[in-house]
Amino acid sequence: MAVKAKTLEGDTGVTERRRSLSEGKSFAWMLVAPCLLFLLLVGLYPTIYVLALSFSKFHPGEGLEFVGLHNFIRAFASPRFWHGLYVTGWFAIISIGVQLVFGFVMALSLQQVSVRVRKIMTTLFLTPFMMTPAVVAILWKQIYHPTFGPLNYVLSLFGIKGPLWVTSKWALPALVVADVWQWTPFMTILLLAGLQSLSREIYEAAYVDGATAWQVFKDMTFPMMRPFIFLAVFLRFIDAFKLFDLIFIVSRGGPGDLTESIAYYTYVMGFKYFDLGLAAALSVLQLIIIFIMGKLLLNQLSRVEEVSRGT
Repeated sequence: MAVKAKTLEGDTGVTERRRSLSEGKSFAWMLVAPCLLFLLLVGLYPTIYVLALSFSKFHPGEGLEFVGLHNFIRAFASPRFWHGLYVTGWFAIISIGVQLVFGFVMALSLQQVSVRVRKIMTTLFLTPFMMTPAVVAILWKQIYHPTFGPLNYVLSLFGIKGPLWVTSKWALPALVVADVWQWTPFMTILLLAGLQSLSREIYEAAYVDGATAWQVFKDMTFPMMRPFIFLAVFLRFIDAFKLFDLIFIVSRGGPGDLTESIAYYTYVMGFKYFDLGLAAALSVLQLIIIFIMGKLLLNQLSRVEEVSRGT
């Protein structure tokens, strides 16, 4: 009887623990439910709506008409779509490439200074990329002003007549400079974190063996930094491919369509010509392109990490 009583007590204890655990899970879901509902409303619903809109013909004030793949065919047939992809790709490749070079050089330089100086410089580097893109765009629009801008004034001190930066062939390079100014510090800090994670012992052993600074960088630092480099490129590519703020505020896609990115072209079709079906299809195509490129970069990052672990 005593054994049976203990068994019953044990079963009762287990049941109570299960009930308590179930109640705890229910309470946790009650806490999380409002956040999940909010995310569904602001994230999932607009996504589904844009997908539905991309297969439809819709102008404000008119009914929604299903047209299948017609909007996507129109997008592929439009020269402006391919030009927007070219501008976006050109901007992303040049901008990220320059940021990577400058960021790596600055990270290597900061690695050589004292901890106190490094902390001060890192804090200062946080300022540009913490600024909102709209503020950065307004700042550089003033800098590039042909008459009152400080850039052309400085050039005039050396007898150089500055060009019309955002209304000439220099418009796209000018946007690249603004983007490099804002995001090079981000690249620097990310690469600096990677450099600080590397073991100091292998460097000491390399220098003891008589390796030069270039050999150490080429054969040790760069190979070990590849995962951090690919991560930095991946994060910056996603952001650079969405190029809109700088163009909208600084150049408005001009002169002509010289700086019209795919995101700005989508904006024009949606909010200037109110062709919302085509604009939705362009948005879906951008999402697909970013997903494919991001997947390729992540796969490459995985391979690089595997190689790094093997070495």
